[in-house]
Amino acid sequence: MKSDGFLFDEAAVEARPAAVADAAGPWVVLIVDDDPEVHAVTRLTLGKLVFKGRGLVFRSAFSGAEGRALLEAEPDIAVVLLDVVMETDDAGLRLAREIREDLRNRAVRIILRTGQPGQAPEEDVIVGYDINDYKSKTELTAQKLFTTVVAALRGYEDIRALESNRLGLQQIIDCTDSLFRLHSLRQFSRGVLLQLAAFVHAGPNGILCVQRAVSGGTDPGGADQREICVLAGVGRYAEAVTRTLRDSGVDPTIGTVIDAAFERKISQYSADYTVLYIPVPEGSELAAYIHSHRRLGEDDRRLLEVFVSKMAIGFANVRLYEDLQAANERLEQRVAARTRELEEANRRLEELAYTDPLTGSLNRRSFMEGASREVERARRYQRPLSVVMFDLDHFKSLNDTYGHLAGDDVLRTVVARSRQVLRDSDILGRYGGEEFAILLPETPRELARQVAERLRQAMAAQPMIADGTAVAVTVSLGVSELDPSEDAIGNTLRRADDAMYDAKESGRNRVCLR
Repeated sequence: MKSDGFLFDEAAVEARPAAVADAAGPWVVLIVDDDPEVHAVTRLTLGKLVFKGRGLVFRSAFSGAEGRALLEAEPDIAVVLLDVVMETDDAGLRLAREIREDLRNRAVRIILRTGQPGQAPEEDVIVGYDINDYKSKTELTAQKLFTTVVAALRGYEDIRALESNRLGLQQIIDCTDSLFRLHSLRQFSRGVLLQLAAFVHAGPNGILCVQRAVSGGTDPGGADQREICVLAGVGRYAEAVTRTLRDSGVDPTIGTVIDAAFERKISQYSADYTVLYIPVPEGSELAAYIHSHRRLGEDDRRLLEVFVSKMAIGFANVRLYEDLQAANERLEQRVAARTRELEEANRRLEELAYTDPLTGSLNRRSFMEGASREVERARRYQRPLSVVMFDLDHFKSLNDTYGHLAGDDVLRTVVARSRQVLRDSDILGRYGGEEFAILLPETPRELARQVAERLRQAMAAQPMIADGTAVAVTVSLGVSELDPSEDAIGNTLRRADDAMYDAKESGRNRVCLR
């Protein structure tokens, strides 16, 4: 078969034995040519080629624009078999320049093929364009095409290896920066596994473990017992995070190689896995297990040792951060608790400043402040305001007979019964000793007298319990109303106080007005 001067030796292809490609995936070869027959011949010629255990897979483009689109979509194309003359006389040359300059793809091997050598002289093309080989279709037999493509694949592999090493070092630097920004031990551990998987070009399937002493446990030889715990898992091991590796459900053979890393204190490398042993400066020991598809070479191992040293520092920093964070949280909790205590103490102090500590009613100072506000409001809106003063009858005799504790009980009961009679808007205060004062907003004197009478009845209705003893208690009450001409409560209080003494002098247990 022959197309556009392109020679094809069918016998040579038939005689070449086919190999079995490995799991690394085939090499991707892009054919860019406007002649469909060239595509068919190339596929037939190279279809059974296997290089380093990997077969070939082909992509086809029939113009420079199509070729660029495929290269943008698949950056891992290894070889481009590129025709020069397609939609324009220099379409192939322009694509070669775009690959290097626009797409910045330095790894792909470009083999320029032309059926019109005079259109693009070889010397000019080799000097002026970053291509890797230049072939005339008339000279490109099947064997030469085979040899040319294998050489290009080898060159591509070498370039990718060099780039991989460079990127590996850069990756360590970059991942160190990104990982060191993580302050959670769990997040950091998971990040290490993902970065390690990316470094060894494997799927993210692995676990990271810590070995620690069992509290209070020793083996028969007296040494501290140790257990391996899973800090993080990714991929198929994402659910393996548990208390111990033994209970995590991970294959016991994996546990064996992790044990070996801890026992020998050295990283373990195999064609199927990589286990990094990571000694942390603060004394912990870590091991990162990741599935891999190949045994790492010496260059990769040296880079991983750099990775290990960086990760060890990172783990120590994260642990320190978590310890500091925990200490800060404990401090914040203590500060919050102390703040609550201080707020409660301040609340109690405020209560003591405005509240009578024995009865819970307002103290004299707070009562007088409230009285000033009510006087101002009554005068502004021309509303009535009355005052009731009352005093416990024979209170000194009660104290002398039953004791001060009994007297305290009686005072508390008096306040409690008063609140049952009064409205929420009324203001009750302990004016001094056994004497109390009440402000009655929006209440004229006659209604205030009725309130005072209900108070008197509430006190006398039934005995009060004083230190376990039932005691009959009565009160004498005086009532007075604020005069509209008065701008303070003082005179009203004096009149109510005088009325209260009128009640006492007229026999006690009664209400008098002034």
